[in-house]
Amino acid sequence: MPRLGHGRPITDDDIDRAKKELAEFAARSQLAFALAPPVATHPFDLLFPTLQDDEANLLPRLPDTPAKLKRLGQAMTDDENRDDDSPIPAAYTYLGQFIDHDITLEIDNEKQGLGSGTMKVLLDPAMTPLPLEQIRKVLRNQRSATLDLDSVYGPPAPRDPANEDRLLLGKVHDITLSNPPNPNPAPLARPKGKGDDNDLPREPRSADIKHDRAALIGDPRNDENTIISQLHVAFLKAHNALIDQGLPFREARRTLRQHYQHIVVHDFLKRIADPKIVDDVVVNGNRWFNPYAEPFFMPIEFAVAAYRFGHSMIRSVYNFNSNFRVGTRPPGSLDLLFVFTALSGQLGEDLGLEPADGLPENWIIEWENIVGSGDAVMKTRKIDTNLAALNGGALFRLKDESGTPLPDDAGRLAVRNLLRGYRLRLPTGQAVADLLGVRVLSKDQIRQAAGSDAQRAALDGSEFLTRTPLWYYVLAEAKALHDGAHLGPVGSTIVAEVLVGLVRRSEDSILKQPGWKPTLPAAKPGTYELADLLRLAKVLPGGEQPRTYTVQRGDTLSKIARDRLGDEARWPEIFVLNRATIQNPNRIFPGQVLFLPPATPTGPIPKLYTVEPGDSLSKIAREQLGNENRWREIFNLNRDVVSDPDRIFPGQVLVLPHR
Repeated sequence: MPRLGHGRPITDDDIDRAKKELAEFAARSQLAFALAPPVATHPFDLLFPTLQDDEANLLPRLPDTPAKLKRLGQAMTDDENRDDDSPIPAAYTYLGQFIDHDITLEIDNEKQGLGSGTMKVLLDPAMTPLPLEQIRKVLRNQRSATLDLDSVYGPPAPRDPANEDRLLLGKVHDITLSNPPNPNPAPLARPKGKGDDNDLPREPRSADIKHDRAALIGDPRNDENTIISQLHVAFLKAHNALIDQGLPFREARRTLRQHYQHIVVHDFLKRIADPKIVDDVVVNGNRWFNPYAEPFFMPIEFAVAAYRFGHSMIRSVYNFNSNFRVGTRPPGSLDLLFVFTALSGQLGEDLGLEPADGLPENWIIEWENIVGSGDAVMKTRKIDTNLAALNGGALFRLKDESGTPLPDDAGRLAVRNLLRGYRLRLPTGQAVADLLGVRVLSKDQIRQAAGSDAQRAALDGSEFLTRTPLWYYVLAEAKALHDGAHLGPVGSTIVAEVLVGLVRRSEDSILKQPGWKPTLPAAKPGTYELADLLRLAKVLPGGEQPRTYTVQRGDTLSKIARDRLGDEARWPEIFVLNRATIQNPNRIFPGQVLFLPPATPTGPIPKLYTVEPGDSLSKIAREQLGNENRWREIFNLNRDVVSDPDRIFPGQVLVLPHR
């Protein structure tokens, strides 16, 4: 799909044009494409429809409400002249953006005059909320929304012509056209240890601004700024790393999808939301969002309000790499991060630099600056009611697809968010809090959470202290209750309910396998974080690559353990690590690719038991562990293969807890 202006929903015309262009490009391309079937669109709908029954649950429908929302949005600006670090590494802002692009791409029904997101509609002084019966007609979602990485694997993402199981990477632009090591000094130097393959694959140069070096990826928005672009590169490299270990395409895709889902649930969500609320949704199930409902829909309260909390976490300046940091000239500013892409800039040409076919080599990211632990790692801004706007730029001066700043309120992201919420009849934060059964913020709490005198004046001059826009309420709640360290109960519940629900609906869902555990190497055994994926992709230093083995004729698990681990008694470790693809340890076949455990054992060898006729979990617990009440321990260790503790079958191989 060609370039797409920041925040602009796509239209049916965009979809029709993209399909035609994709077919034409595939026909003339020498590349092998992963041409997946078109994603079936599905609607956006209300998560809390009962709140629509009472107008008191919504923003006041008054002639001056849009003007008051504009005034509030205009005041949500912060030049970051204070201590505003959260405990969250800065990379998670862009992981959140990557997740958003993986689950939502709005198709706006503008042809019928029902547009919800274009600035032409939102800035109309006569703009009013859409009638409730039309809400479902306004938007459709072009994403599968099931956290299956269709933004990575979907067309037009090209395969590597040298190996169609690998995804194609783009080449960075060599500034000096000389062989490495690049002799240029900062800020023109290529960061140490970085190769040519650190850009997205791109279309060729073109006089057509929509296609000129546009990224060939499943979602063009992942070339919006340089950090999200480099994160997409990391996912491409992570897939290729699994292919290099011998996994076939489908198995590599499944493995990457599942570890990505683990990151979303157990790393990202537990940093940005209340971990207790996340655990409750994971363990006890969804209460508010039914991921299995038909028709399947994306909740508007999530997409248009609660999940937009990430806008407040964005910094104006980043320690991007050794060339562009806080304090350097030029700094690693958010404005520059938009310039060195093809979606929002011209890969630096709009700054007067020489034409480049790809990302200039001095703009390869050094992830160690913004992910990981330690004081040296840059953190996100706190979640609060301010958006970064150093010198009035970035989020308050959005650009169109040609890189030209949009005028006035058209370029102010905060204004856009507030007006869209009003247009789509989002309930107030107070109404949602009351429905969820959590304590409602007082007027004083909301006022104190306001980030400036201008915001407080905008609140005082409106009805928003008691009927607060949901997006603003989520931000104020995080500030008022947790000093911006993570979301409060309303924000946490909406975001956790939806993201966990989407994982549940996924074809490769790790939550359909309750005992699922990461199989790829991680700094913390038993879990998997964003930093681990970046190490797999070899874009972050350190860590280990996966150890794999391709089964040969005559192999057994004990033979593989003896030859590869030095101890045939360790074969149960191999079995447990590969239980997603091995049901019976005595049945492996030539060509099968198995993950191997670390060369040095990290714990005791798993104890296995093969179910006999007449067995039950309590009987096994009594005979093998000496206490039939320990049956639940067996169940918890085997929930990836035992969905019902009363249903086990002869021949099934179970892992037993140690005495």
